[in-house]
This record gives sequence, C-alpha cells and structure tokens, in this order.
Amino acid sequence: MMLADFREPKSIIEILKGHLDTKVIELKYGDYSFGDCVIERKTISDFFSSLVNGRIFEQMQDISRFYTKKCLIIEGTIDFQYVNVKQLFGDIFRINLRYDVNVLFSDDERQTANFLISMHKARNFKRPFFHFRKSKITHASEFFEISPGKLRILFDKFGNLNNILNADEKTIKEISMIGKATIKKIKNTASNNILA
Repeated sequence: MMLADFREPKSIIEILKGHLDTKVIELKYGDYSFGDCVIERKTISDFFSSLVNGRIFEQMQDISRFYTKKCLIIEGTIDFQYVNVKQLFGDIFRINLRYDVNVLFSDDERQTANFLISMHKARNFKRPFFHFRKSKITHASEFFEISPGKLRILFDKFGNLNNILNADEKTIKEISMIGKATIKKIKNTASNNILA
C-alpha cells in the first residue's frame, strides 16, 4: 500500500489511486511511503527555500532515522542560467552522502506520480534511477570538472560517489584511463564543496 500525505497535490494522488492501493493520511515524515521506503517531494521553489533556511537537511536527517530506503524528488525545471550549478550539485551530493538519500528530478506532477508507481512496483530505488544515469553523470562531470567518460568508468567500477571517495589507490591504479590526478580532483572538490 502507498501512503500519501493529505497535503500533497490531488493530481498526484488521483494518478496513484488509479494504479495502486493508496491511503491518504497525515505523514509525520516524508510525503509518500510504503514499507521501509519514504519519498520527500519538493517543487523547485520549495527546494531552494529549504536550502536557504536549512530545513532540507533537518528533513533528510529525520527520514534517515526511520526509513532505510529514502528518495528526494525535486519537481520542476531548473533554469541553470540563474543557478550556481556547482553549489546546487554540492548540496545534492551532500544530501546523498550524509543521509544516503537518492535524488531524482521530475518535470511535473504527472512524472512524479509515474516515478512513485515505478518505485512501488520495483520495491526499491535502483530501477527508476537507471534511466537518468547519463544525465547524472553529465552533471557530476561538470561539478568535478572531469570528462563524463572518466566519471562513467568510475561509476561502473564503484557504483556510487561514496565508494569512489573511499577507494584505495591500489584499486584505482588497476583501472585503465584513470590517473591519480582524476581521483585527486574528485576528492578535493568533494572535500571543499560537500564534506566541509
């Protein structure tokens, strides 16, 4: 059963009800949940407001205490012309690393509803994120200022950023096309923008 917070948009809830057994209640943490999974939904404006006042980090800490599988859906189109991309993705990486929360971007409420249905059917967060791997790697390569090809090699080998940051030098040396300079750049950028 999918649980949805009563404050969530009716359009999302109606789509969910058409595909899943959905109960609308007041949720203490997150906006949607099922089993040990919780999803926090933020519109673009809500997300940026919560970054400014720090509320997003409190919310991520709260959901991390009570759920093992966590997702933050950021809904809407980001105008990168007016956004500090490095700071934005630094905050997103921080959310992912500190609270083990997967971050997913959605265009609108309909797409959010479809993501929720896919997550519920898959019973985990691995499946729906696969389709966004190219976009994630492209953005991450801009953030770390290394080529998408090199970052893709590292993600294929280690699976996620946390594993890359904790990889030992011997393992990294075994990967062709990846040198010490690439790893140093990733670790320095993470240290200065994410782990500080």
